[in-house]
Amino acid sequence: MRRGYGQYCPLALAAELLCSRWTLLVVSRLLDGCTQFNEIHRGVPRISPSLLSQRLSKLEHAGIIARCPAKRGAPRKYTVTPAGRELEPIVESLAVWGQHWARDMRDDD
Repeated sequence: MRRGYGQYCPLALAAELLCSRWTLLVVSRLLDGCTQFNEIHRGVPRISPSLLSQRLSKLEHAGIIARCPAKRGAPRKYTVTPAGRELEPIVESLAVWGQHWARDMRDDD
C-alpha cells in the first residue's frame, strides 16, 4: 500500500515529498552549500547514513538535487537544481518562523 495523502492537490504532493522526517533538514544543508555526503551528514548528525542515502535518492528522483558523477577516488557530489533552489525562501521562512514560535526557544537562541 502506498503511503501518502492520496490527494492530487499541489500542497499534498509537496508535503508527501518534503515532510518526511529529516528531509527539510537535508535540503537545508544542501542549500547552505554542502555537496558531499559526509558534509551533509555532519550538518544533520542524528540521521543514520542509510536514511540519509534514502532521502538523497528521493530528492534526486524528484528533481530537487542532482548527483554528479564521482571522479575515481573522489567523493560523490550533490548539487541543488533550479527546483531545489526555489525551496530556499520556503526553508528560510520556516527557520525564521521556528525561531520565533517554536516551543522552548529563548531570545538568545
